[in-house]
Parts: sequence; structure tokens; C-alpha cells
Amino acid sequence: MKIILFFLLISCSIFGQEIGSVKNGKYSTKLLKKDHLFSWVYADVNSRIANVEKSFDFPNKETVYNMIIDGFEIKNNHQIIVQTDQDTIVKFEYKKIKGEVRLNINHNNLNSKIAGTSTSLNMEQLRTLFGKQA
Repeated sequence: MKIILFFLLISCSIFGQEIGSVKNGKYSTKLLKKDHLFSWVYADVNSRIANVEKSFDFPNKETVYNMIIDGFEIKNNHQIIVQTDQDTIVKFEYKKIKGEVRLNINHNNLNSKIAGTSTSLNMEQLRTLFGKQA
């Protein structure tokens, strides 16, 4: 029993604390907190290999949350491009689909050449992801 508890504690400290998660079919998105950073972890919808997770980090959860939610106020298709660190660019792409504004996130790490796209999320899913249940 002590061994199981030890491994559970180690895995929590390595991967971070989960703030929220959402699932769209076979694609999932999670928000984790590790030390002083937040990690957006998502299954890449463009990957040919099933369940390939990619991620990007940012330092302030509330700033990113407010920016994302404010983007839903603009009803036409648009995008917001943010440089989260020296090497990573994230594009928040808002599209109106069947009368509902949805968000896709495209992330590109310029050094490692890692790029990916998250599943489409609505405002309610984003609130859940950020731990903001109504």
C-alpha cells in the first residue's frame, strides 16, 4: 500500500495538478498546474497516430482565461495570436459553427518544430477546463 501511495505522489508532482479537462469524442484537452506554470495539454487532431498529446505552457491562468473568454464576445470569425514564450506561438481561432462560437487552438514551437491543433471547444467547455463551473 505504501508503494502505491508513493508512486501516486510522485506522478502528481511530475505531471502537475489537473485544474480541468474536457473530452470531445476521442480528443481530450487538460489544463495542468506544475510549479509556477500552467500547461495546456491536448490530443492533436491532425496527428496520424492516435492519442498523441502535445502541450504549451503559460505563466498566468487568469490572463489567458480572460483573453479567451473575451474572444467569445466577438461574434464573427477571428483569431488572436500570442507568443507564450521565446519559442512558442499560439493562435486562438474563433469560428461560428451552426450558430455557436467555437475555439480551436493551434500551437507552434519554433525551436522543436512541434505544431498541433486542439479539438474545437465551446465557452462552457473552456470554463470547465479552467475550473470555473457556473
